[in-house]
Amino acid sequence: MITDKYEYTSTEDNEYFEFISIGPKGTIIKAVQFVLIDPENQVYSLGLGDRDPITNEVKDDITSDNKDTEKIFSTIGYICAVFLDNKPSAIIFIEGNTTSRNRIYRMGINKNLTLLASQYEIYGLKEQNHLWERFIKSSDYIAFTVSKIH
Repeated sequence: MITDKYEYTSTEDNEYFEFISIGPKGTIIKAVQFVLIDPENQVYSLGLGDRDPITNEVKDDITSDNKDTEKIFSTIGYICAVFLDNKPSAIIFIEGNTTSRNRIYRMGINKNLTLLASQYEIYGLKEQNHLWERFIKSSDYIAFTVSKIH
């Protein structure tokens, strides 16, 4: 997370965050939410979407294409770090709702893997055998997990 990031706000429990994407399509409110999906193992699903400023509905099936993908993913990286600092036993589960989103997530992890691997355990789920493995740059995955190294 060497790159620039957007300023963000969060709820008191640090489970919901918002920031503003700025680009050629204007300003877009981005929402990042962590939802507990496995209380026993403290697994939280990361959700990312655009919040409609009128209805407040968050939609995760929109491709904004505001030409700031790198800054958005850098911001998400910082948000994940804040979340894990507040919940050090948590595991973040990340799964894109399309193959291209998973590819974008993988590229973001690849770009920062050296820095991330020194602080976090990162795993990828292989589609072929549905097994989790430590994240490898050259591999394709259908989902990811990130947790703090203890």
